Amino acid sequence: MDLHQLRSLVAVARHRHFTRAANELHIGQPAVSQHIRRLEAELGVALLSRTTRTVDLTDAGRLLVARAERALGELSAGVAELEELKGLLRGRLTLGAMQWLEPYDLAGTLADFHERYPAIEIRVVEEASDAMVEAVLADELDVAFVPLESRLPAGLSCELLFEDELVAIVSPEHPLAARASVRLEQLRDEPFVFLRRGTGLRHSLEDAARRAGFEPHASFETNELSRVLALVGRGLGVSAVSRAVAQNAAELVRAIALRPALRRRVALVWRTGRHHSPAANAFVAHVRAMQSETAAQP
Repeated sequence: MDLHQLRSLVAVARHRHFTRAANELHIGQPAVSQHIRRLEAELGVALLSRTTRTVDLTDAGRLLVARAERALGELSAGVAELEELKGLLRGRLTLGAMQWLEPYDLAGTLADFHERYPAIEIRVVEEASDAMVEAVLADELDVAFVPLESRLPAGLSCELLFEDELVAIVSPEHPLAARASVRLEQLRDEPFVFLRRGTGLRHSLEDAARRAGFEPHASFETNELSRVLALVGRGLGVSAVSRAVAQNAAELVRAIALRPALRRRVALVWRTGRHHSPAANAFVAHVRAMQSETAAQP
């Protein structure tokens, strides 16, 4: 008795037809017939009752098919688990990340993941949030850390990581530098320093300005958040960043709370319904486990 014989028997039992069983197995119909004959000869019992029009199972056939289906199912599960293990031993993970994820500790997350799965190769891509979302949908990135817009694009699933506050930033010499808070419309006539188009931070600020009744004027545009801070610090414009970023750059800029408060959500996203690699599945599970541990802490 071998796997080919069992697979042929189960396929014939499912279709009650030799040719359709052969098509499912991608082999010739004579091969299926031969497998069944050899199996019956080895067991010394008829498994199928054949007529010119139908193929039925005998009592012995029904008994063996029930066992064979369970055995083949367990074998398939075992092969899948071995493939999963191979993927974790020799896998590759490509993830996208926005420039500044604080307060989320991406380096710590990657270090912990690498310690658990040291053979998985990890490639980190920094891009604008729009580009990363498109890359996830196109299967060019396994996962991405991005700010969420008002609605998650169709076809994506996510794990919410944190929500933070966006604050206005100005140079220490700016007339508003000593203010504790400011309404966004009070910055209507100010030149703005922006990250390039497609970034979540720029989306958030431009959308908030439009709701406040004005279109912000971009005096400078850059790819680097550190350059946004440097330009604002030199008095070349104003901008808005997360409070964590502003606090880390307190020697360069002054942070001013926005009223009403402007907040953003940041999440790990991946494509819904895709057959993900074992490495990608393990990383999503790892991030979720860390989020659960953080939530459980007092």
